[in-house]
Amino acid sequence: MNKGTNRVKLPTACLWVLIVALLAASVAEAAGAAQSRRYALAYAWDTERQRILDYRRKVAASLGLKTDSQLKIVGREQDYGLVWNINASMVQAKKQAEQQSARLRRAGLKPVQVVACTGFSELYHVRVRQAARADALQGEYARLKNALESRAGDKLAIEKIDSRQWALVYRGWESKKEAQKSARNIASQLPRTSKAPVLVAAIDRPAVMTAADATLAEPPNTSAAAARSDRQRSQARQESGGGLNTKIAPLLQAELRKAKIQPQVRAGWAAYDLTTDNYLVSINLNRPFQAASMIKPFVALAFFHQVDKGKVSYTAQHRQMMEAMIQHSSNPATNWFIRQLGGPARCEALLKKEYGRLVGQIRIREYIPASGRTYLNSVQPCGYIQFLRALWRYQLPNSKEMLRVMGLPGPDRLVYGADLPNNTEVYNKTGTTALLCGDMGILVLRDKEGRKIPYAVVGIVERSSQPANYKQWMRASGGVIRDFSSLVYEEMKRKHNLL
Repeated sequence: MNKGTNRVKLPTACLWVLIVALLAASVAEAAGAAQSRRYALAYAWDTERQRILDYRRKVAASLGLKTDSQLKIVGREQDYGLVWNINASMVQAKKQAEQQSARLRRAGLKPVQVVACTGFSELYHVRVRQAARADALQGEYARLKNALESRAGDKLAIEKIDSRQWALVYRGWESKKEAQKSARNIASQLPRTSKAPVLVAAIDRPAVMTAADATLAEPPNTSAAAARSDRQRSQARQESGGGLNTKIAPLLQAELRKAKIQPQVRAGWAAYDLTTDNYLVSINLNRPFQAASMIKPFVALAFFHQVDKGKVSYTAQHRQMMEAMIQHSSNPATNWFIRQLGGPARCEALLKKEYGRLVGQIRIREYIPASGRTYLNSVQPCGYIQFLRALWRYQLPNSKEMLRVMGLPGPDRLVYGADLPNNTEVYNKTGTTALLCGDMGILVLRDKEGRKIPYAVVGIVERSSQPANYKQWMRASGGVIRDFSSLVYEEMKRKHNLL
């Protein structure tokens, strides 16, 4: 009996030993696998890419990291993410995360997450063609945009690669598989002799032409006469103002005469529908006018460009001075920023180099005098419109902060006293001297379905000599700008079924 029992127990004991050994091997294998996994640092996830881009600037400034080379925009299912792929072990990643989280919390930002390197995917654009000049790409840009479906065409851009190269790029922000599909679609629209499009890492580079500029893009012509003709046709399209110019111009002239400010006066008027991307009004669009305090958002752009490049930080003091410059139109605060940028000439040079197509023929030639009589700085109405359009689309560094500051309560000549709804959102900057009365800004209303409808408005009235009665001149000029804003609102209300 005992022998029989022992014969049964012996295999059972061996089986248990085998099970324990297998479990130990599994645990060891799992531990080894865990040790071999690599991890990255994640700072944010969001369905809106622009919010991730804006947040990246804050993280880069707080941690001293470089955008694109370290802080990359990645994909995870339907989300975009901000990740630094340090490709570290779990222990190393956790240690790095703890150190960075402490610094981020002090800056009012979210702590870092540790994520597996396999938990996200790289994103790609499609580069269609490169050239030594941006204008050499405009013809192909226009043709390709017309050939693609509207949503795909809107992702095309001519962007600056470096100081010598430009590229026509499909900014898809797509996974590798999706980008390859887009590249094949684009290739099918190109001449057979063209080089095949290539995938490139999705990087947020400065653009000199985007979808909103497509109506101004035409195939280049080699003859000088044809080039002049192209420029004339382009300006004619701008000056057409969607048919409103011929309706509004005489009304504005009548208002100027009624206000007794017709002699020695020049005026610039522009209105741009940010929903449909086209001009409603464009009168003296390319003519430079004195900027007065309307130069200040451009100074802010130059400063935030330096922040974006990691050359300066946006501290609590900077925030306070930014609000003083924009909301309260402080001249000392403006001069403080210009000095940080190296003076008026360097501020102007930076803007022309980095945002030349956007700012147009901008001139920043002087600090604002203590008297406030600043007459040398100038901007074209089209420069204000391009700036506001890029700002609303979050295409400028720290657009969110600039919109916040421009939206703080302050004076305006676009809504207050005009025939617009009281709940109109206003993001603006006025300009006032003895020779100029102006305002530029974005107005946002809602249609009957509750959707936001934004548009940009610029009104400028400029004299060549000081008026005999300054207060009367300013009140009358501001009244004409308000009348212009009211006329534009009526057109937007008709077009978009606004409340």
